[in-house]
Amino acid sequence: MKLNIDNNTQTMDYNSEYEGFSDNAIRLLSAPKGNSKLAMAHFIAMSDLYNSKNNPNGYISLGIAENVLSYDILKEKLIFESDGNDGKEIMAAAAPLQSLTQYSEIGGIPQLRELIAKELLQNQIFKGYKPTNEKLLVKKEQILISGGATPLLENIFNLFCNQDEKCIIPSPFYPSFVYDAYQRFGVKVIAAKSEIFKDPLNKGTSEIIDFKLDLKEFESLYNQGGVKMVLLCNPNNPTGYIFKPSEIKELVKWCRNKKIHFVSDEIYALSVFGSEDGSDGGNEFKSIYEILEGDLGEYVHVLNGFSKDFCLNGYRIGYFYSQNETVFRYMLSTSAFYSCSNIAQYTAINILKDREYLERFIKTNQSNLKESYEFASNLLNQYSIPFIKSSSGVFLSLDLRACLKYLPNDTTTDDDQDNTDPFSKEIKLWEEIFKNKVFLNSGKLCYFEKPGFFRLVFTLPKDFIEQGIKRIAQVYNSLLNK
Repeated sequence: MKLNIDNNTQTMDYNSEYEGFSDNAIRLLSAPKGNSKLAMAHFIAMSDLYNSKNNPNGYISLGIAENVLSYDILKEKLIFESDGNDGKEIMAAAAPLQSLTQYSEIGGIPQLRELIAKELLQNQIFKGYKPTNEKLLVKKEQILISGGATPLLENIFNLFCNQDEKCIIPSPFYPSFVYDAYQRFGVKVIAAKSEIFKDPLNKGTSEIIDFKLDLKEFESLYNQGGVKMVLLCNPNNPTGYIFKPSEIKELVKWCRNKKIHFVSDEIYALSVFGSEDGSDGGNEFKSIYEILEGDLGEYVHVLNGFSKDFCLNGYRIGYFYSQNETVFRYMLSTSAFYSCSNIAQYTAINILKDREYLERFIKTNQSNLKESYEFASNLLNQYSIPFIKSSSGVFLSLDLRACLKYLPNDTTTDDDQDNTDPFSKEIKLWEEIFKNKVFLNSGKLCYFEKPGFFRLVFTLPKDFIEQGIKRIAQVYNSLLNK
């Protein structure tokens, strides 16, 4: 098959391999595959993982956004326990066993929707904020449960954008946003640069000093045409940065004036650490609900889930909140395609219905995050590895730009690698680190403006972090000492 593009009209010549396939399926199957090493690295690492006793030379994976620090307290609500009568074990959520095998209500079990509205959102993520207009309090009828945040977000792209229309996302951002938007519905993601650089010592190299939601950047992208929505991940993945509430408020105002929808991805809302004013000079997190004093209106919507803040990646529980009745009606009408299992929903119920436990878990998890972040940052300082300070999430961003100049321009890489790409040296550095048995996410995949940044996940056992950073330092310092 080949693609012929003429006057912005795409035509496809079919071959027997795609006989009977839809144009959309062919578009997906024929899309550029990118760097095959980057694509396969996670699976290679997972098949040969480091173990201090049994496999000390295995891979250290610092690239997957999972938090394993709080399992000891989490398992209190995951275990099966005896009912005290015949010795049989029942789910700790105390759900009737038969109900786990039956269909539940479309959009989510009502009890869970109620608990998310009142206990999780209103009391925890929105920090008890209550608008003066009681009609703006969160209602269970405005909450939709799904099998993870990913299918929810994909459906949101389909709701607001036609194929080839655009969503603006402040960069750097979670790389799978591009996949979620484009893979089935052909929605394009465009990056609004948010990094602010300076050269404080006039060395000719700049450092990131802050991030900013610059309306001039958004306006320039909007003027290119086809923009239908804005997606903001706050706290940010991959940097752990928390955006300033005043800038978010102005961005929402801009969206409303343009009549484009604003989606606030707050999946790391409770994964913050440090003082109330943030950690390492960061900002205090405020949900879009609190920023807008509860009045989301027609154009603002909230996306969240249990994977990050509750360390439940494998349970696949996402939820959506909107005050727009028409938007919610669409999401509900399509929710059967991504429903959440009963056993996962009852696990979430078990967590949220116990307020004492819920508050204890959040505080414990935030304390664990802070301890692990400080452990990782102290090691990085010990090895003189620069990084961008983080305020939240499960990661920080390494700044390895200083050693890029010691890598050759004409590198020998796989067939998918374009050596004219300004990020080719970054990919070469990534390959050197991977050869030293450490898996990281490259900055190119996260849409950093400049090459040389890498996302590092620090929510792992300390020996993983210590060995991983030691191996990164070996590569980084060996290049600097050439």
